[in-house]
Amino acid sequence: MNRKARIGRGADRAGVEGPQGLLRRERTQGYPSEYLLSRVRGRRSRLIRDWRPLIFDGSAFDHLASAQYQGFVRERTPEGMWRALLQEHGWVHGQMEEAARRIFAPYFLYAELRTVFICLRCLQGDKAQKAGEVIGASLLSDEMKAVLREGPVADALAALDVLFKALSPAFDGLAAAYREKGLREVEQILTHQYLVFVLQLPLDPVMREFFVRVIDSRNILALYKALRMGSPGSGRFLPGGQVPVERLMNLLENEDILEIAGLIRQATGLAVASPEPTLVEAALYRGITRFLKGAGRDPLDVALIVDHLWRCQLEVMNLSMLLAGKDLARDEVAAELVR
Repeated sequence: MNRKARIGRGADRAGVEGPQGLLRRERTQGYPSEYLLSRVRGRRSRLIRDWRPLIFDGSAFDHLASAQYQGFVRERTPEGMWRALLQEHGWVHGQMEEAARRIFAPYFLYAELRTVFICLRCLQGDKAQKAGEVIGASLLSDEMKAVLREGPVADALAALDVLFKALSPAFDGLAAAYREKGLREVEQILTHQYLVFVLQLPLDPVMREFFVRVIDSRNILALYKALRMGSPGSGRFLPGGQVPVERLMNLLENEDILEIAGLIRQATGLAVASPEPTLVEAALYRGITRFLKGAGRDPLDVALIVDHLWRCQLEVMNLSMLLAGKDLARDEVAAELVR
């Protein structure tokens, strides 16, 4: 099948199935939800809960190689850790019944946006082979994978425009954004368009609350960065969060960075001593963790799976920070971890 026909087939499927249409079709029917939830509880119990020994008492990567670690991450490179997360997503997705896959498709496709961005960077750097390696464990559909394995990057973006516009006409302009401002602009536009789109779907209540909190986190970080850089015009805010866009715009105009602490308290219920970069981002993510931990206490609720997937992402994020900060002061690294 030629590239154009494959893209057309992928767009047709996305138009009918929504986010699930851009994800992998499983060959199995999956298992009843009670069985899956039992397995997820077991896997969640093996995630790292106490990060202090990894920070202060030795090498985190010696811990990964030891019998003491029972989690899903074994590799010691950022790329390997990301593949491990994709593999865990793939395991959960493969165990689900089709109805559960539809419920979780918005989450999985949101997570896969990072795979899309990594592959686009590889194509831009003439590293198509590396893009193929990255995408091997991905939950993206065959049509999406075919687009992201081949360059040039401008052609891949034109194809992605077609595939995402099948979800909603609101997805548009990726190829034009790349020509004008480059891949960073593409990443921001696609992420923003997706988050606006996803809140228009008939989401499970826990899934909806999760995305509302993601939007709040991104908005507050955007406001913080704009105020810190002294560039009021650089703030781009998404509708749909708990904090109204109008309030964010007013704070941006007032240029009072100390108001960030109040916003974080409103969005997460957590207090921040001072609006420092690491404290702001960590507090926002901790707020999502806190919400999911509370929602996931019901052993038979969909929130338990969202909580597991989110904690897996944080595990990879934290391990990546430990890798990047191996030469930094331990207290400084500890402040950046999300727990």
